[in-house]
Amino acid sequence: MLQFQIGDLAYLECNSGLTMKYDVVIVGAGPSGSTSAKCLAEKGVKALLIDKKKFPRDKPCGGGLPTKVLNRFPYVLDLIESISYRSITYSASLKYRMKIQRDKPIIATILRKNFDYGLVKIAVAKGVDFLDEKTVTDIKILKDKAIIILEGGQKIESQIVIGADGVRSVIVEKSNLVKNSEDICVCLVKEQPMTEEQINKYFSEKRTVHIFIKILGIAGYGWIFPKKKHVNIGIGEFESAIDKSKHKKNLKEIYEKYIKTLKENNLLPRDLKINNPKGSTLPIFPIDKTFADRLLICGDAAGFINSITGEGIYYAMTSGEIAANVINEALKVNDTSEGFLSKYQKLWEDEFGKDLKLFGRFNKQWGKVSEKFVRLLTKDKKLAKLTMGVTGGQISISRYRLAIIFRYIYVSFKDRFNRDK
Repeated sequence: MLQFQIGDLAYLECNSGLTMKYDVVIVGAGPSGSTSAKCLAEKGVKALLIDKKKFPRDKPCGGGLPTKVLNRFPYVLDLIESISYRSITYSASLKYRMKIQRDKPIIATILRKNFDYGLVKIAVAKGVDFLDEKTVTDIKILKDKAIIILEGGQKIESQIVIGADGVRSVIVEKSNLVKNSEDICVCLVKEQPMTEEQINKYFSEKRTVHIFIKILGIAGYGWIFPKKKHVNIGIGEFESAIDKSKHKKNLKEIYEKYIKTLKENNLLPRDLKINNPKGSTLPIFPIDKTFADRLLICGDAAGFINSITGEGIYYAMTSGEIAANVINEALKVNDTSEGFLSKYQKLWEDEFGKDLKLFGRFNKQWGKVSEKFVRLLTKDKKLAKLTMGVTGGQISISRYRLAIIFRYIYVSFKDRFNRDK
């Protein structure tokens, strides 16, 4: 094994004739993998972080970060691009608009290329070894160890493996853990460069976020997230909410119409050329089991996504932190069995599992008419605040679910009474 330095990041180069050995190998260097690696290194655990891509690498993503990420992981503050203090949510017809402005941040925004690379560098600074451009092809769980097999045949031994390798997780597949490939959100995203003058003109210094519910009839929403020198423009459609009896729409054609609509409504410069949006898919429901002998699954690989908004970075980083804590305990007592590691699932379920289940119940609402709901939001500040708090990640849906339901019923009756008069 050879270690060398490029800039401020140390890399490993593995010799195909040697077997590297670690306490923990983390497959996938996104937010969940890097967070778990950092936490393990801080506890003195010898950890290796592997990713198939060359870093820094980009990833199609809206880059909207709930403020609870900043509260729980304050070390990411230096990786933030911008803060938004204002948002406008539109009904499908664009007729109704719910506007919210706050003194406190509504969301933070990031560039995934910089954010993910920054998290890797933080982990490496703590003592984590890092291998990029290395594809994991298989995993073998044995009685006395786990073996990670790389493309080309190189083997790495460890006591425990963390699968944090995204929606198409090799670790989940090779471990025969169940996942539903139909429960996904399909997105088209463009991280569009703009000058700061343009961004100030169109989105103000408040960096106004725009959300378009069921824009152009999709079972999902569109967004504009202004950043420092970029604006992220995307649409996402939830496959499980699509009416299967209707003709499937071409999402790329819808995206082109979406851009045209934004320009016609003076939300983007008319001469702005937006080409080649990037596609991505997101899981929207957790897999049934996120642990096995010598193995834990985190982040997108585990399906930890808000199935209303598609946001997953908070759950990725939190699950990585929880996994690191459980693994540290397991190594101390020399018990890497499925029975001991099952603590991980109980902890993440207690932490955010109830919220994910409730988001899942509401997911199919994307396939239904939403015009009335947005109209009611414009009429009642309390309902709007509760709704935005839940979707923006400031408050827990499991704690405020009944408050939202009762408020919605109250506002609906009040609206009907006023209209009948």
